[in-house]
Amino acid sequence: MRIGIIPIPIYVILVALLAGFTYTGDIKGEISIMIAILVIGGFTCAEIGKRTPVLRNIGAAAIFATFVPSALAYYKLLPPQLEKSVVEFTKYTNFLYLFIACIIVGSILGMDRKILVQGFLKIFVPLAIGSIAAGIVGTLVGTLLGLGAFNTFFYVVIPIMAGGIGEGAIPLSVGYAEILGQPHGDMFALVLPPVMLGSLTAILLAGTLNFVGKRYPHLTGEGRLQPGEHDDMNVADEDAED
Repeated sequence: MRIGIIPIPIYVILVALLAGFTYTGDIKGEISIMIAILVIGGFTCAEIGKRTPVLRNIGAAAIFATFVPSALAYYKLLPPQLEKSVVEFTKYTNFLYLFIACIIVGSILGMDRKILVQGFLKIFVPLAIGSIAAGIVGTLVGTLLGLGAFNTFFYVVIPIMAGGIGEGAIPLSVGYAEILGQPHGDMFALVLPPVMLGSLTAILLAGTLNFVGKRYPHLTGEGRLQPGEHDDMNVADEDAED
């Protein structure tokens, strides 16, 4: 029995320790404590999402892990010292950048190396064309709705296409603040809503596609970039059996 990747006994001990530290006001922004908070909070929210009917099929785990902590902070339901420690840790350690780097590198290393090298152009060209088309369509829609081409492109389309908060909204808002001479907080507040809406939409669509792929396996490659490819590990196992 686990909550995420955490065995139940360890989960209970961590919750008890964090509750004790919070009660005594001794909770600090140290890496070990912060990792424990991230692990407990993130996996708890994700576990609730995975067990929520209907929504679990469209990415409820990621949705809950993203929005539940934000809602708890907004409605002041988190202990002030806990919230302060998390904010300071995230702000001064740039932990998000390490997390993002691990995700990107892990995703690339999880792909078949030969197929990734051989199929780079096949992947790059559709991605480039799709990105250009998305930028044009998004800008046109915003312009037609009265937002203006400039505001739509720089404050809606680009933030969404930049991807997420840590690797998108934060560095983008820093650049905007430097160029325009505006406070970083104001720029961050301006680009954050489109980023969150885009992320939520991406989660819902990805969850829906995942559900459809499991229901109709012939429509998905199960992580394969091209039809007929095999992992190096699988090929080695087959050769060994032969």
